[in-house]
Amino acid sequence: MTAQLTPEEAQVPAEHAEPYKPRHTVDTSHVPYRVADGVHLPVQRYYDQDFADLEYEKMWLHTWQWACREEDIPEPGDFIEYSIVDKTVVIVRQPDRSIKVLNNVCPHRATQLVEPADAGTFGGNQIVCPFHGWRFNTDGTQSYIYCRKGFVAGSIDPDTMKLGEVRSAVKYGFVWINFDDDAPTLDEFFGDYDKHLAPMAMDRMRVRWWKYSVVPGNWKVATEAFLEAYHVMQAHPELAMGATDDDYNADGVPYYHHGMGHVDTATPFDPEHPENYTLPPTLVAGMEPGRFFIDQNQVLFEGTDGFATARDEYIADRIRDLPDDQVLFKFFEELYRYAEEADIPLPPLDPNASTYGFVFPNFVFLGLTGNLLFYRFRPNGHDPDSAIFEALAMQIPRRCDMDNAAPRREGPLEPEDWPFVLQQDMGNIYRQQAGYRSGAIKHSTLSPKYEPMIFSLHTEIDRYIATY
Repeated sequence: MTAQLTPEEAQVPAEHAEPYKPRHTVDTSHVPYRVADGVHLPVQRYYDQDFADLEYEKMWLHTWQWACREEDIPEPGDFIEYSIVDKTVVIVRQPDRSIKVLNNVCPHRATQLVEPADAGTFGGNQIVCPFHGWRFNTDGTQSYIYCRKGFVAGSIDPDTMKLGEVRSAVKYGFVWINFDDDAPTLDEFFGDYDKHLAPMAMDRMRVRWWKYSVVPGNWKVATEAFLEAYHVMQAHPELAMGATDDDYNADGVPYYHHGMGHVDTATPFDPEHPENYTLPPTLVAGMEPGRFFIDQNQVLFEGTDGFATARDEYIADRIRDLPDDQVLFKFFEELYRYAEEADIPLPPLDPNASTYGFVFPNFVFLGLTGNLLFYRFRPNGHDPDSAIFEALAMQIPRRCDMDNAAPRREGPLEPEDWPFVLQQDMGNIYRQQAGYRSGAIKHSTLSPKYEPMIFSLHTEIDRYIATY
């Protein structure tokens, strides 16, 4: 008989990590295909249509989710569309440079005002319905109705016949939205997670590239590929330096739970107390940590073009021949010297800063100081077997480049169009989805030590379903 662990007992990701601590207790016993223990996940959670509909109604419509970057809409009248299942909104920069998020639906006869994933500028700060020419100001108020005289008095009153506004907030340079006016504030949602994210200065970062694909798998299958490092040894042999099972240290990557997600606080030393600097654990037997850092950085640069960048590779090459115990310390010293000379406003090193993390429900980031690779995963409409996979490579640029135009999203890409590490991650998504659909197993079996973030993702989904 398989041992049944409670969620609290199971959620111990690494020997020096913190256990998962839900913010509030909710009775989830009535949730279909619920997380009943800390080990097993029913396979129906990945393909059952009713469960997918519950996720949409109970979770996606009540949680905070990022819709775009601030720099996507730099000038008044600029807009970008965002959708999640049936909901579609348009994020618009206002004349006073504030941001509003409006329903992308004309109140006349429900025509969508802009196309899915569209972006551009509303000429004259007017949003025009393509069907009958009704016009709205960029704050959603009504400005013109063609042949107003033909409507019943009061039926098109400006106070009611306008574009509905969706709750929004700006944090870390992202525009976040929530369809629930009664949900906690964005700051409450993040809780003490902020102490790990704010030091990364994401608001100073700018998008280098933004790409997407439609993948043949549930959005959670796609997300989970980036919620554990347990797969690195097998799926990414280049990142594991060709290590065998016995040589690769899967225990070398700890995760800490904070608020609505997990982080790995990876800053190697406290800049105020450099004497306390200690090397991270060796991930590959017989390979010193400094050498592993240098060589893996090169693979990450070539295989992701986002986790590590040309800037990181340039600095790594300069310190490649140093004694191992000096490599990491020297990397950051050289990075900040380079940034000062190039007028790149890197934030101060902070021992709480995280360069890897997950924010519920679909926000994953990983990288190095000054640059991060972000992932976002969404359902592709109502289809539980399909998802939209997006990646953004971001970097803090020189001050003189801060206001450069942001690149538009590219896609949909074919799998072979991605850097090779991302191809490796995407290659298992369809295999998993087909396996869940096959009926060969009743549940997946998680490792509480190596796959805790997957467990917390599903536990939070159940809490939303039970709450709303």
